[in-house]
Amino acid sequence: MVTPEPVSSNYLIFSDVHLGADLVQHVRPWTVSRLKQVARIDRDLASMLDFYRENRDPDRPWRLVIAGDLVDFIGMSIAPAASTPPADLTDEERLFGLGSTCEHAALKMRAVARRHGLVFQRLAAFVAEGHSLIIVRGNHDIDFYWETAQQAFVEALVECMPGLADDAVALERFRARIEFHGWFYYEEGLLYVEHGHQFDAMCSYDHPLAPLMPHDKRRLCWSFSDILLRAVARPTPGLTSEGHEKWKMHDYLRLAASLGLIGGFQLAYRYFSAVLRALRRWRSHLSHKTRDIRAEQERRLEEVARRARVGVDKLRAVAALWPAPVTRGMMRVLRSVHLDRIVIGGAIGMISAALVLMLPVEWWIPCASALVGAGVAYLVWSNRQRLLDLDPKQAMRKGAGRIAQLFDARFIVMGHTHDPLAERIDDRATYVNLGNWGIDDLDDAAHEDAPRTHLVLRWIDGQLRAEFCRWDRDRGPLPQPLPSGVSGSTGLG
Repeated sequence: MVTPEPVSSNYLIFSDVHLGADLVQHVRPWTVSRLKQVARIDRDLASMLDFYRENRDPDRPWRLVIAGDLVDFIGMSIAPAASTPPADLTDEERLFGLGSTCEHAALKMRAVARRHGLVFQRLAAFVAEGHSLIIVRGNHDIDFYWETAQQAFVEALVECMPGLADDAVALERFRARIEFHGWFYYEEGLLYVEHGHQFDAMCSYDHPLAPLMPHDKRRLCWSFSDILLRAVARPTPGLTSEGHEKWKMHDYLRLAASLGLIGGFQLAYRYFSAVLRALRRWRSHLSHKTRDIRAEQERRLEEVARRARVGVDKLRAVAALWPAPVTRGMMRVLRSVHLDRIVIGGAIGMISAALVLMLPVEWWIPCASALVGAGVAYLVWSNRQRLLDLDPKQAMRKGAGRIAQLFDARFIVMGHTHDPLAERIDDRATYVNLGNWGIDDLDDAAHEDAPRTHLVLRWIDGQLRAEFCRWDRDRGPLPQPLPSGVSGSTGLG
């Protein structure tokens, strides 16, 4: 294999493009406004890639690091092809589109490449000019776990470069400049990049390096957020991809009423079906069949440690910071969808009825008071836990601080939350959240303009200059505020 020569690089880092989020025609028809938004996102990203290609250092090629959710495998809904054998489809896939097998992932990847040809052309030109492309896996592009999806991605880039396939040496060098990382990308002394979804209980996976279903290893074991996105958010007009995080039960009831009798019934059916799928995920991980998956997770953990040249104990220390996925417990699932209150209320009612039958009258008021007090205490605790599960920002910031202690890196970089942020962790390291470049719900008016934020690390006169920028389609990159002492030369040389 031909490998690129090791050279010092400049770095361009962004996250959350969500290519393919527009491919939901299986459950929601195309709209003119959505097509216009997609075209605008593609043009903006293409123009940014062109800008940095044209403003390169001839001695230091760019290393483009995309910190997860480049492709929205989870959010897209593509109808199975007529050639797909019915036996290879689950009921869920017939309803909501191609699922998570390696074959489905490759088909989705090719559909995204066709739909977003302009972006793939610019990425291909970027790599062909000698720059590197690093894809870090996020929760929406967990399908990059499959080599078939990775190969389909690379093949789509190759097809954008006429004649490249005919030159074996050039083709091998082109492929060698594209890397996929299942957890994080690490440059010792400088940079640690991961998507950050493992710090989000709604979006995390029990075995992120081997995210397979215990009872069907041909398919990926989706997080609860994935299930809700596919089964509830995408098919429901008026419910955005971030709706569940912000909505309470009365919001769902109000939406159901606005959809009419049939629409409300369909929403309720999808909602409770999604909850049942999540509960089945919980039960499946209690099975002995998870032993093979845990063994594969450990094997891949050691593989990641070797690739990053760090001790596996450091990786386990980071993993210990992750909150347990919502699908780890029955009550965690029910709490995240507001149904735990019904369960607790029913339990209190049954206990109260039993006490009325068993105890004398003088004990009724003290027991009722104790039960009400316990119910109120549970509600307070439940609300706090739900907020923690649905808002991972603090967990990510705390995790970044611990990562800075474990890894020799000046910049700890994540994405996922779509909220750009740059702040000092200590006198040595800076935490950067890249925000989002694209949007994962083209019907969400609040997300009409993504921040287009990205991090640029550039060597100038032996020093590394850090710039946190927002891309403007008319003016180019606009530097955003960085913590004191971070903007300008960082002192690295």
